[in-house]
Amino acid sequence: MAHYRTFLFPEAAVLEHSIRLDKRESHHLMKVFRARVGDGVEVLDGKGRRYIGRLSGSDARAAVVAVDQVEVAPVPQHQVTLLQALPKSRAMDLTLRILTEIGVSTFQPVYTRQSEVHIPQERVDGKVGKWRATMIEASKQCGLVFLPEVLAPVAMEDWLAAKPAGADELRIVASLEAGSRLLLDTLYAAGVPKSIVLAVGPEGDFTSGEYAALRENGFVPVRLGDNVLRAETAAAYMLSVVDQFIRREKPLS
Repeated sequence: MAHYRTFLFPEAAVLEHSIRLDKRESHHLMKVFRARVGDGVEVLDGKGRRYIGRLSGSDARAAVVAVDQVEVAPVPQHQVTLLQALPKSRAMDLTLRILTEIGVSTFQPVYTRQSEVHIPQERVDGKVGKWRATMIEASKQCGLVFLPEVLAPVAMEDWLAAKPAGADELRIVASLEAGSRLLLDTLYAAGVPKSIVLAVGPEGDFTSGEYAALRENGFVPVRLGDNVLRAETAAAYMLSVVDQFIRREKPLS
């Protein structure tokens, strides 16, 4: 039996024993995947809930999933935020997919002194909606039950001013400066706080003034091996190492 994943948009209807999907997910399921009545379907709500069932109504505008089981995942114990200089569109799509697959909690794009991309204010809402749609598609592909939050871009200095470091928070910035410790060594020294914030600069790197501002706001500079990485590669590298470090603290089931 075929098996498909869909997302629970606000326009969908959660009934007592079934879900009526919204128009776009119905069309995708029926016309793109060509699902048939009886095929297995998972519906993800992005908030930790997974509805498991089978297609029972094949309307391409309002497909119906008969729900056999509902799984509720526990809220993650650790929140990981990525603070990244806004990349170009093609790199942004790749970045969003990678972040979703690895499991970032919040993605905060920022403008820096050497950022090459600046979005006009009137286009911000549309861009954020597009980014969220990309994350939803990635979450459906990998079966992620908690959809990451993607925020509107802000100037990095504004974010720093509005977000003082918390008591149980580790802040790390990928740095090309001399004297930076290895990321893994920094994690071992700090343990695993409830909140971890990772900062990645633009292709032209942070300026010396921005590095100083980050340090003043609690960010510890770390190096990512011996090679200079692209911004999207640096983000994936940091998230992967942090994810593995967090998971090593969990008891084996």
